[in-house]
Amino acid sequence: MCHRTFSSFRDTLMKPRLLYCLHVFCEHCLETQLMDGGGDAGSPNTTIVCPTCEFETIVGIKKVADLPLDVTKTNVSDVSHSVNPTCTSCTAKEVAKSRCNTCHNLLCNNCDTAHHYMRCFESHSVVALEDMRKEGIKITIHKPLECEEHAGENIIYNCGICNSLICALCAKGDHKSHTTEGVADSEIRVRQEIEMLVDESKKKVEKLMKCSGSVDNGLEELSHQRSTAKDLINETYQSYKAVLEKCKDESLEELNTLYHDRFLKMMKQSVDIAKTISNFEDACKYTSKLLESGTVLEMMYLRKVVASRLLGLNTALPKVENSYTLEFKSDFKHFEQVVKDNFGIFITESSSSDSPPKSPTVSNRASQLSPLDMSAVVLSKPASLTNGSPISMPTSMQSSFEGEMTNSLQHYNQLASPPLPQVSTTPAPQGYSSFAEFNIAQLATLAETANSAATSPTPPTFNIADLLTNDTAYKNLASLAKLGLNTTVDSNPAITANGGNMLVRSTSTVSLNLANNMINGFGGVSTSTSPLLSTPEDIIPTDGTSTNILPSSANNPNPVPNRSNKVSPMQIRCKFGQLGPSKGQFNSPHGFCLGMEEDIIVADTNNHRIQIFEKTGSFKFQFGIPGKDEGQLWYPRKVAVMRPTGKYVVCDRGNERSRMQIFTKNGHFLKKIAIRYIDIVAGLAVTAAGEIVAVDSVSPTVFIIHENGDLLRWFDCSDYMREPSDIAIHGKEFYVCDFKGHNVVVFNEEGQFLRRIGCENLTNFPNGIDISDAGDILIGDSHGNRFHVAVFARDGSLVSEFECPYVKVSRCCGLKITSEGYVVTLAKNNHHVLVLNTLYIL
Repeated sequence: MCHRTFSSFRDTLMKPRLLYCLHVFCEHCLETQLMDGGGDAGSPNTTIVCPTCEFETIVGIKKVADLPLDVTKTNVSDVSHSVNPTCTSCTAKEVAKSRCNTCHNLLCNNCDTAHHYMRCFESHSVVALEDMRKEGIKITIHKPLECEEHAGENIIYNCGICNSLICALCAKGDHKSHTTEGVADSEIRVRQEIEMLVDESKKKVEKLMKCSGSVDNGLEELSHQRSTAKDLINETYQSYKAVLEKCKDESLEELNTLYHDRFLKMMKQSVDIAKTISNFEDACKYTSKLLESGTVLEMMYLRKVVASRLLGLNTALPKVENSYTLEFKSDFKHFEQVVKDNFGIFITESSSSDSPPKSPTVSNRASQLSPLDMSAVVLSKPASLTNGSPISMPTSMQSSFEGEMTNSLQHYNQLASPPLPQVSTTPAPQGYSSFAEFNIAQLATLAETANSAATSPTPPTFNIADLLTNDTAYKNLASLAKLGLNTTVDSNPAITANGGNMLVRSTSTVSLNLANNMINGFGGVSTSTSPLLSTPEDIIPTDGTSTNILPSSANNPNPVPNRSNKVSPMQIRCKFGQLGPSKGQFNSPHGFCLGMEEDIIVADTNNHRIQIFEKTGSFKFQFGIPGKDEGQLWYPRKVAVMRPTGKYVVCDRGNERSRMQIFTKNGHFLKKIAIRYIDIVAGLAVTAAGEIVAVDSVSPTVFIIHENGDLLRWFDCSDYMREPSDIAIHGKEFYVCDFKGHNVVVFNEEGQFLRRIGCENLTNFPNGIDISDAGDILIGDSHGNRFHVAVFARDGSLVSEFECPYVKVSRCCGLKITSEGYVVTLAKNNHHVLVLNTLYIL
């Protein structure tokens, strides 16, 4: 005998009982559960817990017998194989010819006729038994329900007072004074009530399904927010760590300054005292000799000189200062508390992002705070602050804490990078970036050491070449080699600059020569893998002749990079933007460029606008309203700047698949350029002559267009690449990223293929390229959710690799180099802009 158990469901049910949650189980199984699974053992319960939904059904004195039987299973009989089934709708017991699917009765000839012609049966569905047999439909009948009080009596009435089903004897007995009606008369009303409940339940199910979808989306969003918060916490840690390292370096530098100052003073005192003692000894020696061996006349003759000298020495004793004190004090407990209180806060649904808690506790810290004021742990002198510091917090860490500044936090400048301690206390000329200041200060330290070595009475055991062979000095000189300098060389070279270090767009070959000669001459350092030492196309030697330094390997169209370099980390200089329609927010931005003043111009694609930011992340202005008419923007994808006018070229969809529009530098519409021959603009650039260059990603083709809209020339590059993703122009060469080909293809201005740069596993899915004035080729990709930059020489040989390990990015679009050497990219799916340092000089 098979019973339906709580752990499995069987088709055969023995006396199925219906729980109040509408789940059906065998009577025996329910009794077993009611008796705690031990038969007669144990104390019986009055509550049955449904094993399917855990709904509790309370039973009465009769226990399981109080539960209704599932009559939809017990009262159904299959008569498909019966030869002559009789009518169940009347008492004539004649052979049935049809079945009513509405009242579930077999119908004889008379009942069948009544079902067809009587109004009370007009909505019933009658099917002939013969047709059901032909179609293989099972023929079933429903047995009448018997009264529980009177055996053998069928239920035919519904008591409206007791709300129960009764038989004829019940109607004449206990329910005699009650209002009763036939079951058939109650059918329509009861059916409508149940159908209404079912309809309402289905509507609730639909709402719950939507709620379930929202909850599922919420879970995904929560997971994404957790991942984002985790990345921000790591970013915060790295940024704060960098701040601490800078504070340490600054404190050590100040320590050296304080020590040397006091050391020199004490040495001067020591020298003065020693000299005075020597003078005393000489004077006393001579005087003693005079007293011992001189005559009275000789003594009288020399007494004025001797007395004057001795009196002079006695009255001009060297002044001895009190003992100097040099001590470092820090309050670790206070610092620890400041870090805990200001590391960050978590903004949840129960808190307002507009007004963060005034006193965040350790448990609700997050990574959205400005840097700590570290002056509490450096001597007694507060550290000086500058906006040009090389390390700054991402803007995303600042936005949730604006307006809440304490004495331990520095002031924000809108969305600009927060100020941080200067690296060097040595004054530097105006116009330098902080890295340039650091490099010059380091060189000044080396120069001072060299000068002191030259003037010292005791020559040191090292020389200037020894100093310049170490890594730090080499990097400093390498950085100076890439400063955009105007250099004058005389007996005391004076260097002025507006640039920084790293991959700077240098235009001075003299300065490059000077610095490279310093490196090779002083330090004996040969070629480096650092992109800082890449040389322009033409170097002007000291004899004034011009020599092209492009290696012979440039004639090889497919050089194989030698990947023996270590991937260097990139630090986050600035990060700004998040998903949203407000100013400073983005929605899937597809492209950007650098403006005349190195502003960052972003094509905010799904917000149908162009936004302009300072390179520190501060919002300046925006232009564009959604629409397809002239002057409006419809999903702008790419933007470029025409020099020297500063006009903006914007590619969007418009009424065609692609179109170009030109705006003034203030965002006022000028003209439209129809480019129906381009499907999707994957890359946009402007030549030095002001010609607009666009590359089509669907049919790999490069188009050169005049500002007035005329198509000047074009060339097909589909034979050399699969899917263009970006383009850069350097001189007369066009560099096109091949997204699916994992490399960059170089053409001349006539469209002739020259060479390839990069390869799979080195430049995977490249989506951004820029070229420094020195000829360094930077190729960016975000394969593996890490922003990676590979730097190549013009011949395609690998120079350096960089990667930002502190933030995960999805599909970076574009890459640009600032005059300071910072790398800018746009993380489309993260809805923010990243400004990165490619190198720290320590």
